[in-house]
Amino acid sequence: MEPHFTATTEQKVLHLRFGQPGVRNLMDDAWFDALEAHLAEAGRDPGVRVVLLSAEGDAFCSGANLKGVQHGLLSQGYEQSALARLLRRLTTFDKPLVAAVHGLAIGGGTTLLLHCDFVYAAEGTRFQMPFAKLGLVPEFGSSYLLPLNAGMRLASELVLLGEPFDPETALRAGLVNAVVPGAELLARARRTADVLAQTAPGPLRRAKLLLRQGHQAALAAALAAEGQALQESLQSPELAEAVTAFIEKRAPDFSRF
Repeated sequence: MEPHFTATTEQKVLHLRFGQPGVRNLMDDAWFDALEAHLAEAGRDPGVRVVLLSAEGDAFCSGANLKGVQHGLLSQGYEQSALARLLRRLTTFDKPLVAAVHGLAIGGGTTLLLHCDFVYAAEGTRFQMPFAKLGLVPEFGSSYLLPLNAGMRLASELVLLGEPFDPETALRAGLVNAVVPGAELLARARRTADVLAQTAPGPLRRAKLLLRQGHQAALAAALAAEGQALQESLQSPELAEAVTAFIEKRAPDFSRF
């Protein structure tokens, strides 16, 4: 199913809403390409000073489409992949990114937030990074950015155990700026976006890059390592078992590995 993005610009804020009815906003190559294209256009457009990300339906993002991940993701190698193109865009994007998260934020739906400058989560949002449970590895630079934000102890807990966690834990981990009632979520994110849009654009963009420049080399190294590890895991028998278990609607059995 093709991803659906709605883009509207008002008072120099580009609001990107994404949604795939019935599948809780799964990520795949088409999703990566669509978001990268929107961000590329936003970067070139002088009428856009801030990008606000939100999702339609009952989930922000449920992560990768596990049924297609073995043969679709990284089929041309990591460096040529849609995921790598999106990550290159995110790590060099110099306009503020604000995210409003609700419902579910699973896998990449959580790690994507590490590239946003401001994140607001609705009360009751469920986060999870179940990579090891699915025979996969962390992505989106989270192997570097999550310990940087959360500290190694909490990052290890969230990634290695892979259990769901609540917005208060996400706040403690530095994944979100604030937790707000669901009815106020978009308004809260929009207020921040509007303040940023009224700030002097040149200094704002330079300030964002200055805040991040000390981490760029380490992040690039982490992304390369993640790409290699992800490519290896996509060929692993553990992932094959996880995909089979997902299709058969049962828990994966890793006892023989």
